Amino acid sequence: MLANTNERWGSVAKSLHWLIAALIVLEVPSGYLMSYTYGLAQHDKRVQPLNDLAGQIHHTNGFLILALMICRAAWSLAGPRVAEAPARFQGQQAASKLVRLGLYAALFVLPLSGWAALSVFGLAPIWFFNLKGVAPHILPMQPLNGPFGYGLFAGIHVWTLYVGAGLLGLHMAAAVWHHWILKDNVFRRMWPLSQAR
Repeated sequence: MLANTNERWGSVAKSLHWLIAALIVLEVPSGYLMSYTYGLAQHDKRVQPLNDLAGQIHHTNGFLILALMICRAAWSLAGPRVAEAPARFQGQQAASKLVRLGLYAALFVLPLSGWAALSVFGLAPIWFFNLKGVAPHILPMQPLNGPFGYGLFAGIHVWTLYVGAGLLGLHMAAAVWHHWILKDNVFRRMWPLSQAR
C-alpha cells in the first residue's frame, strides 16, 4: 500500500521517514568532523582530503534531507492524515503534534541555514556528492562579521541543531514508550514492512 490511510502509514511515508533518519545518522557526525578538521586543514594540508570528504558527505546529505523533506511535506498534505494514537494523558496529542511540527521545521531550517552560511561565506565550496559548483549560492557573499554574514546563519544552524536534537530525543523516547511500555501499535505503524493498524 503506497498511500496513507486514516489507520496506517503507507509505504511512501515510511520510506521517506526512514531514509531521512538514516541520512541524519550520517549528517551529524560528518558535520562535526567537517568543522573539527577545517581549522586543522588550514595548518596541515594532509588533513584537507578528510575535511573535503566530510564536507562532501555533510553538504550532500543536507541537500538530500531538504529534498526528501519537501517530498514528505507534499505527500503529507496530498493524502489523508493517519489518526493520532488515543491520548493517555491530557495534552498528549498536542505535545505529539508540537514535537512533530518542530522536527519538520528543524529539518527545513538546518539545511537551508547551512546552505545560506556557505553562500555568504563565499569562498567555501558547496558540494553535491564530489561536485563543486553544482549547487548555487542562494545568497550573495557578505563580510564575515556583517549583520547578515556567516556568523548569523552558522548560529542559526547550530542552535537549530540543538533544538532539533532535543525534539528528536523526545520523538524517540515517545516511540520507545509506546512500543515497550504501552505495547501499542504506534511504533509498529511506522516500522517498514509492518501491517500494524
